[in-house]
Amino acid sequence: MTWALKNKPVTQQVSKLLAKEFSEMDKVQHERPLSERRLMVYERLFREGSFRPVTWAKAFCRETKGWYRVNGQHTSNLLFSWKDKLPEFFVTVEEYECDTLEDVAKLYATFDSKMQSRSSNDIYNSFASTIPELAAIPSRTINKSVSGMAYYTWGTDQHSKQPAERAELLLDYPEFVLWLNSLTSNIEREERGTSAILYRAPVIAAMFGTWQKTKGDATKFWTAVRDETDPSPGMPTRKLAKFLARTGVNMGSGARHLRKADNREFFVKCLHAWNAWRGDETTNLNYYPDAKLPAIK
Repeated sequence: MTWALKNKPVTQQVSKLLAKEFSEMDKVQHERPLSERRLMVYERLFREGSFRPVTWAKAFCRETKGWYRVNGQHTSNLLFSWKDKLPEFFVTVEEYECDTLEDVAKLYATFDSKMQSRSSNDIYNSFASTIPELAAIPSRTINKSVSGMAYYTWGTDQHSKQPAERAELLLDYPEFVLWLNSLTSNIEREERGTSAILYRAPVIAAMFGTWQKTKGDATKFWTAVRDETDPSPGMPTRKLAKFLARTGVNMGSGARHLRKADNREFFVKCLHAWNAWRGDETTNLNYYPDAKLPAIK
């Protein structure tokens, strides 16, 4: 047995006693540290009445004869420390039995994944709703921003991060989201489809990296890529625009393209074009899968 549900899940109104039990319960070895920033976001959502009911789960381990929290870390800590009268909020409590600590860790991993009831996009937009300057930003831009920033920050390791952990990037870089929106939100431009070439996670990752390097040049470069305004077809911005227009990401569906490339190739070619443009050089956007990622100049 890996794990087994011990009793039928019980939905109940949260109490201080229940919140205390889960907040102080022994944690799984690989549980992520408590995030004070995430608690601040959750508190605001609670006060607005926009936080959905959640599941708290614990597991009894026969190996250690102890109980372990496998879900509910942040919400139980938030509600236990709540200074005012607790809001009317319901949680579903699940109890499991496991033979070993390894089984407990495996059970924890099922909650620490996309098997949660809320989609990643739901969580991203919940975080964005607590940031006043992002109130008017379209959901699509919020979601793409997080995907791009997460790819730049963690690469393929981003998939090991919880959606809420990725969403915390919105708290750090709301200005980038506003900047990205300024480059992609023009309705007429979207109808023509030219801004769509920028709307991919690895491209946004490169945009994020160049924006951090120098905002002014990043605006000039990506505007030139988007609008193909540089005069010569051999210029880096024009070559990158041509590549983006003719190539699709090799995951998921999309328009018909001459070829497809993976996220890393998109990211690297964007950086090659940027570096060449910054150095007033030409580039063939050559890509070698085993080569190190180029530094952003």
